[in-house]
Amino acid sequence: MKKLSCFLLLIFFLLVGGSHTLANSNQMIIINKNTNQLAYYNQGKLEKTFKVATGRQSSYTPEGKFKIVNKIKNRPYYKQNIPGGHPSNPLGDRWLGINARGTHGTTYAIHGNNNPKSIGTYASAGCIRMYNDEIRWLFDRVAVNTPVIITNSKQSLNQIALANGYAFESKVNKLSVSQSSPQPTNTSVSVSASVSSGSNTLYKFMVHDGKKWATIRDFSSTNKVNWQPKSAGNYKLKVQVKNKNSKKKYEDEKILNYTVYQPAKANSLAVNKVSPQPSNTSINLTAQSNNNTNNQFKFSYFDGKKWIDIQKYSSKSKATWKPTKAGTYQVRVQVKHKNSNKKFDSERMINYTVFNEAKINTLSFNHATPQPINTDVTITAQSNDNSNNRFKFLVFDGNKWVTIQDFSTKRTVSWKPAKAGTYQIKVQAKHRNSKKAFDHERVMTYNVFHEATLSDISLNPVSPQPTNADITVTAQSNDNSNNHFRFLIFDGQKWEALQDFSSKRSTSWKPLNAGDYQIKVQVKHKHSKKNFDHEQIINYTVYNPAKIVAFNMDRESPQFINNEIHFTVNSHDPSNHLYRFSIFDGSNWDVVQDYSPNNNYRWVPTSEGTYTVKSEVKHKNSSISFDDSKEVVFTIE
Repeated sequence: MKKLSCFLLLIFFLLVGGSHTLANSNQMIIINKNTNQLAYYNQGKLEKTFKVATGRQSSYTPEGKFKIVNKIKNRPYYKQNIPGGHPSNPLGDRWLGINARGTHGTTYAIHGNNNPKSIGTYASAGCIRMYNDEIRWLFDRVAVNTPVIITNSKQSLNQIALANGYAFESKVNKLSVSQSSPQPTNTSVSVSASVSSGSNTLYKFMVHDGKKWATIRDFSSTNKVNWQPKSAGNYKLKVQVKNKNSKKKYEDEKILNYTVYQPAKANSLAVNKVSPQPSNTSINLTAQSNNNTNNQFKFSYFDGKKWIDIQKYSSKSKATWKPTKAGTYQVRVQVKHKNSNKKFDSERMINYTVFNEAKINTLSFNHATPQPINTDVTITAQSNDNSNNRFKFLVFDGNKWVTIQDFSTKRTVSWKPAKAGTYQIKVQAKHRNSKKAFDHERVMTYNVFHEATLSDISLNPVSPQPTNADITVTAQSNDNSNNHFRFLIFDGQKWEALQDFSSKRSTSWKPLNAGDYQIKVQVKHKHSKKNFDHEQIINYTVYNPAKIVAFNMDRESPQFINNEIHFTVNSHDPSNHLYRFSIFDGSNWDVVQDYSPNNNYRWVPTSEGTYTVKSEVKHKNSSISFDDSKEVVFTIE
């Protein structure tokens, strides 16, 4: 009788509200009594979860794999004869009957309720209760014959679905690469995909080179593929996924952009000034690469201890380097593509020598200026780097420059000037690596003179002269204006200076004593370092002037004509004196005896008159008329 009632009820349900929606092959409902959750799966994914109430005791709600066998709207509650859809109906207004425990969807069902507080608890006699608004949402979507899994499990809903054979639609979670973009050509890139959902997933990998898609590998169960791009470009990498049983071309896909570049290659590194160059030279560095537009350039140099940046990475393929110290350097350009993550893709190096330009510190002479002609002068240069510098010596004589020594390692040269004059001595120096005519030069003035020589010594008056005579000594030399003169006198015992060296070439001498003297004149050029350059000595005689001591006559005035009168003159040095006698007759003087060593005269007057008789005496060396004289007046009758 009970079976008949159920059958009649089933017919009724079908007539008043049953649904015959065909089951969707990709729908599934899972009810986990452990968490009192209902999961609705559709089109290979978990579409929605709900809170539910299950049996007050665990055995009330059957466990197992069942199906939705009917769908009823507004089912009456027969036990209490409550119409369907009534607010007090404990079955709510939707009924999804399941064929649990051999029933036909009239005993066990997923339905609404009139006690929303019970949702989420263990409260039913075996059915699964839902909120009314949520059962309506599910009712409209679920199809008859949809599998229903009822379990009491600690697994996740998805794990339960998988365990019961649900074919999850594959959903790409991530598409990743082993080498992050960008990368250079020929890089081996591992492309891998992961799914956030799906089972028995198949993976297809493709690449687009800007023109067309190409398959790297068709659908397979391996979620990785190796890709090695040969050409630079902007690529798209794509993975498509689907369940292996899916009839779709793919269920999901993900695309990522990937840039591949041609690695930079340094083709050349050039300098505008070839090595070697002096320090502080501005050197322009120019690099050429395979793609200057997209490459970055870094310039640096190695000073023997460390690398120092000239220019950090930039798009500029040129840089200026100004080395301040001498040395052998390595100059380097490193180049990388603007997208490169490497320190550099390629590099090129050149060796470069930098030297300090020669600088002359001193120019010295073994004989300080001035010097006389034909002096052996040694000229020596000192520079900042004698061992690596070259030296050239020149001399300017007032008309032209003459090379004494062309550039060589010798920094000393000999010079023997043959002419007097003001010279310029020049030394030029350059480093052995220098391309200049010279790096540095120094010029000094050097005076060369003729040594003084005496051409004449004159005395005024000439020797001999009496004591106390004013004697002027005058010297003549080869260059009176530039020579200095010293006058000395030797009296037979010692030399005394009449005048020390000065520009005066005349001096006065007044000898007080008679004797044979030596007069010496020394001369030297005003620049001479010698005691004297030249000297001459002449002899000079000084005598005492004659002096009459007595003038005697053997007869006294007056006398008669024809009487002989004998006159005698006595002087202090008769052996060196000369005597002269003259008579004045009132009109004329008449020399009656010229100078001679004879100091007496005999006069025989022949006429009457008053006469003056004069005696004159002088030294035999005297150049004057007389040194002394005496007169006597005689009357002749």
